[in-house]
Amino acid sequence: MEIRNYINGHFIDSLSKKNIEVKNPANQNVVGFIDEALDEEIDLAFAAAKNAFEKRVLQDMDAAHKSKIMRLIADKLRKYKNSSSIILSQENGKTIKQCEGEFDGAANVFDYYAGLTDKIENKLIPSGKDSFNYTILEPYGVSLQIVPWNYPIALFARSVAVSLVVGNTIVIKPPELCPISSNIFGKIFSEVQMPNGILNIVHGYGDKTGKKLVDHKSVNQVVFTGSPEVASEILKKTADRIIPCHLELGGKSAAIIYPDANIDQAVESTIKGIFKPNAGQICVAMSRAIVHHKVKDEYITKLNQKTKELNIGPGNDEKSDVTPLISKEQLQRVTNYCHSGVQSGANLITGGKQQEIHNGNFFKPTIFDNVDINSTIAREEIFGPVISIFNFENEEEAIKIVNSTDYGLASGVFTSNDQKAKWTADRIEAGVIWHNDWFVDGVNLPGGGYKKSGYGRDGGIDSLYSYGQTKRVSKRLN
Repeated sequence: MEIRNYINGHFIDSLSKKNIEVKNPANQNVVGFIDEALDEEIDLAFAAAKNAFEKRVLQDMDAAHKSKIMRLIADKLRKYKNSSSIILSQENGKTIKQCEGEFDGAANVFDYYAGLTDKIENKLIPSGKDSFNYTILEPYGVSLQIVPWNYPIALFARSVAVSLVVGNTIVIKPPELCPISSNIFGKIFSEVQMPNGILNIVHGYGDKTGKKLVDHKSVNQVVFTGSPEVASEILKKTADRIIPCHLELGGKSAAIIYPDANIDQAVESTIKGIFKPNAGQICVAMSRAIVHHKVKDEYITKLNQKTKELNIGPGNDEKSDVTPLISKEQLQRVTNYCHSGVQSGANLITGGKQQEIHNGNFFKPTIFDNVDINSTIAREEIFGPVISIFNFENEEEAIKIVNSTDYGLASGVFTSNDQKAKWTADRIEAGVIWHNDWFVDGVNLPGGGYKKSGYGRDGGIDSLYSYGQTKRVSKRLN
């Protein structure tokens, strides 16, 4: 896999002469190095993207031709899936099966948006007999995109594919903790003969290269997925320039489990929602369960039993259910949160500490019960395999607990009563509500946050309008 920056259609030799060490979170072995982009590389990347935009390369490209290129990108992602998934697993820690699923998902995204290249319809607005008015969707220009480390391939594809349809050119920074696998996109874009300058991949640390990218004078839009704290800094940096930002931020997603729910199904969804997907390192993880007191004992008993059966191990072991956290820093962060939970008086049912395996960043799946809704573990995003359980007596109390955090990314409701499910979904402050399962998703479905979980939508047709702007054209008729 290439370790250089991809700028203006080519992988270029390092100008900064610096690189970043990438470690395997399962054992701390060095996976490889990636070239660090600093001032000269950043300027080159933006110059290439700006030039391609000003020449209207994407805007004037025939829709059928653009669609064909995007489907070729999807085919290439599937072609390189096996070899690239091994690299992604080594640098990210997830199971190879999950990594393969991420590449398949990325390919599906390009296929889906390839089908939309000729389906964005302008709107004719009714008017008087002496005027003619219509609207069109136009790109922002150069879109700066900063990708997180938990799902680097899927989220890379998500924002790039939409940008291609709308017409934005792209400067994108993969995560420094697992950047190598993202370079497959540079290889693929060259192979499908995407015009130069459309996609530019620059690598570097967030607090250095990331800041330089956000500050660059050629930025017309910022797309960021990550923490609210970093998003706040981005907003401060872009405020004076009035740069539009598209943000998907943290989550503290909760599931309400009513007494008429299928408890076995709720337990399986919990395991899938907080422990198995990347060791809970996902912004829509089921990090809270709000359980009616009549079924709480049954739920906890079955969840505890299933949790203890999970295998903790590296991503290259097919038997692994819970893989390592991304870094030693993240491992310590999750450990500190669990110490805080115990100190707050929550009942630690299982887990709560690190698992020693080959110097890896492993943490035991953790269940807290009787959690105070005002405690730190109840309100802040832990980003690890940790779930907090709460009691409720009636529907209003459950809604109050769900909405008690600053986040609103995803939530769920488990009940056999569809009317109760709808009543609940109407009152939850979140961008995604799942009913009787977790991760009911598809590339044609929009998702995004309420409150501090961000704004803008990704997925489906809605996403197009988060990456573009509406222009009105009006004419006075003679």
